[in-house]
Order: sequence, then structure tokens, then C-alpha cells
Amino acid sequence: MTPPVSPRHGLSELILRVKDVGRAVTFYRDVVGLVLEAAPSDDWAWFWTGAPGSPPRLGLTRKPLSFGAAHCGGPAHFAIAVARSAIPAEKARLESLGVVVEGPVTFDFWNADSIYFSDPDDHRVELCGFEHLDLDDTGRRV
Repeated sequence: MTPPVSPRHGLSELILRVKDVGRAVTFYRDVVGLVLEAAPSDDWAWFWTGAPGSPPRLGLTRKPLSFGAAHCGGPAHFAIAVARSAIPAEKARLESLGVVVEGPVTFDFWNADSIYFSDPDDHRVELCGFEHLDLDDTGRRV
């Protein structure tokens, strides 16, 4: 008999290896629009990917990872959820900053549209616009 699996509570963090933490901080703060949690050294920085204090967090490091992940590198792909109605404005905002944006790509089965762009270390960032994030608690479009 297999022991039961403890409850899962979603992704806690994602860590990207980057060449220059300061440059990556500027990109994720000023271009992607994430809130910086901490930058304790030139080797590390942490961002909130949603509301400050709520996981998942995004870590940036220029050092090899540890604790069983030293073999990890990049580039990686990840997505940040936004309201579907925000996708056109986000695409225009990113392009006004000189960022090359692919999409939007529509995913009918998710009721979502996504746009894609690369960070300075060639990690592929996706802003995934979900229709349900356009609705308030009563189910009305906001």
C-alpha cells in the first residue's frame, strides 16, 4: 500500500540563473513589473510574482544552485498570470520599452491569451491572460 501524499499548496519558488543579478533586477522590476522582495547580495535577488507576501517567488542568482540543483541552468520558460483584458496594453507597454513580443497566442481551452518575450539571459517569460481574472467576486467583468 502506498502512503498517502500530503496536500500540495502550489509552486513556492522558481530560481533562474542569470549572468548579472543587477541587470536582471532592473528587467524584472522595470519591464516585467514584479515587486522586489529582497536583494541581499550581488549574487541573489528575490521577487514576488503576484501579491507581495504570497508565493510563488522568483529568485535570481548568478551562482550555481545548490541542494541537489547544481546541474540546473537555463534558459527556462515560466508564465505569470494576468487578466486577459490586460494583454493588449501589456504588449504595447513592453514594445514601447523596446522588448520584442511574440503573440498574443490564444488558448481557447483555458479562455486565455498569452504574450511571450525574453529576458536579458534568454529566459522566456510569458504573461498569460486568463479570462477569469477579468471578473470580480460576483462574476461580473471588471
